[in-house]
Order: sequence, then C-alpha cells, then structure tokens
Amino acid sequence: MDDKIIMDKLKTVLINCQIREVSSNEEEKVKNLISCFDSINQYHLVVLSDVIEVRKDQNNSFLSLLSFTYSFKPIKSPQNVSNLVEYEIVGMAILQKDYGRVLIRPENIEDEIIDLFVHVDIDFEIDKVFSKKYYVVASDETKLRKNITASFLKTVENFDGLEIEINGNVLMVRLKKQFSQESGKIISDFVTEINNGQN
Repeated sequence: MDDKIIMDKLKTVLINCQIREVSSNEEEKVKNLISCFDSINQYHLVVLSDVIEVRKDQNNSFLSLLSFTYSFKPIKSPQNVSNLVEYEIVGMAILQKDYGRVLIRPENIEDEIIDLFVHVDIDFEIDKVFSKKYYVVASDETKLRKNITASFLKTVENFDGLEIEINGNVLMVRLKKQFSQESGKIISDFVTEINNGQN
C-alpha cells in the first residue's frame, strides 16, 4: 500500500486535532529520536515512511508511519529465508518531565513467573489495578516514582495493548499491529491525551 494513502486514510479519522505535514528537518529529528529506542533497534530493518504532527490544546505530538521488515525461516526448508514487511503507526510525544528510561507494556504470564523469583516489575500503590495489568521497568525507579502521576497511569490503562517506551522526556507508543485506521486513531488519541502539558 502507498505510504501517502495510508496517512491520508489516517487523517480522515483524526477530526479532533490539527494535522500538519512536517518539514524535512523535523522529519529528520523524529527519525533520530526514534532510533534511540531499544524496541525499534531489535528489528532487521525499520524505515520511516512518513510523519505528521498532531496538535491538540497547544501541545504537539507526532505520528510516524514505519515499515518493519521481519526475516523468518520456514521449518521445513530453513535455507529459504523470507522477508515480511508490515506498516505500523508509532506515536511520539515530548513530555514535560524526565522519566529516565522506562518500558511499560501489558504483563504476560512469563513476566509473572519471572517476578516470583526476581522482582523487577515496578508496582504503584496509587493504582493497584494498573500494577496488576502492566509490566513496568525503569533505569531509575526513584526518578520514575517522583514524576509519574495517577492520571498518567489511568491514561495508559484506558488504552488496552499499548507498549510504551520512554527515553528521558520522549515517549514512544506502539500497538504492535499492522496499520489500520482504528489503530492509528488509538495511537493518536493516546499521545494527545498523555501530552497534556502536565506529564
């Protein structure tokens, strides 16, 4: 599918925000920011196809269309390596606070088992429901606890399935799903809500 068609489809559902195409300099800055995230660097090839700025209540965030290339080997004929390319919308927001390096994602059974032996998952007394649903790790737990608020946790909780990575004051969010207008709207709604000038 053509990159422009994908972004045009997304723009049709973003009716509560101002949308703007970014300049080539701004796109380069977004590209550099994205390259600093661990979850992006684990892929064979990631290409930034397009970026738009989403503005709401004087706060601007970015939606990026990335193409992820996966390589896989079939079991029956491992000598034949196949590549699969998927398009995904990734959201970015520049936050007011520095949270350090943080990963927030839905907790899975493996996380729960590991947590029984080595407690690395950060739990929050201010939101025990969040703590049961999400796996959170940080490079600086003290900094994270000092800066995170109940409203931040509640916003994350309101959007199922998000994987969030924070590097200092830059937040990146993914659904890890092939692009659809619905997934693009979810990412847009989240970044505009989390980027409220308080977080």
